[in-house]
Amino acid sequence: MPRPFDLSRFLALPGRRLIAITGKVHARSDALARLLSLLEREHIKVCSAFANFEGEYARILAFLDVTDSVVPVEEIGKVSEMLGIFEVESVTRSAVEGFIADTTSHPIVAGQYRTILLRSPGYEEFLVGIREWFGRSGENFLYHIGYRVGLGHVKFHMELAERIGLKDPALIYKNISAAMFQWAGYGVVEVEELVEDHGTLAVRDSFECELGKGRGIVYSQFTRGIIAGTLTELFGKRFNVVEKECIAKGDPVCRFMVKALSERKPTKTYNVVI
Repeated sequence: MPRPFDLSRFLALPGRRLIAITGKVHARSDALARLLSLLEREHIKVCSAFANFEGEYARILAFLDVTDSVVPVEEIGKVSEMLGIFEVESVTRSAVEGFIADTTSHPIVAGQYRTILLRSPGYEEFLVGIREWFGRSGENFLYHIGYRVGLGHVKFHMELAERIGLKDPALIYKNISAAMFQWAGYGVVEVEELVEDHGTLAVRDSFECELGKGRGIVYSQFTRGIIAGTLTELFGKRFNVVEKECIAKGDPVCRFMVKALSERKPTKTYNVVI
């Protein structure tokens, strides 16, 4: 059962003194435990932390509550460096009491690609607003934008597939594209069938279609475009994608029928069947 994962790199704790600290900790079994013990002894609470392992070190971004500590965090950093536990790279203090955001990390990357975070209040205004402003034309626009997004995303999927020696387009979609679709937060793809010229895909918890719940119609345009662009690039031929079931009209999942329409990848997008 998938569970939410919090990517927040900010804290809002009224009345608390907050800092963000980045640095390198030795990737030894005892190093992190010793560091946490040191912070606890000085009454510093770790509110959240993110880590990337780089050989014998792990680079850490941590948000700390130092309200109850009387020892400057720099002094603790010096002690941890002397003990060979943690090397401080930067300390960011909150400009206002009770709030801090990570202003050290820039740009955000996923793999080698720059990444942005778009929360639901933002993408809801985008996806719903375009429909409200432009009607049917807006829906067509969302499909074409989704198609181009799919073309862009799948190039990275194909790079990953090449690294691990995976060549079959259907297997690339099932094992990499579907996983990355969920990784990006779009929804959970279940490949019910996928061969060279047709297939059936179920998407659970679609980020787009949950915005249309209660409307009584199939609601996927942007997501439908992503699927079409991804399959077109993988298989080298144009795919038509039709949403037959949708959570926006009360179905338990969004189900898409996909069908190849040509033997050659198109040079432009087509919004064939809704």
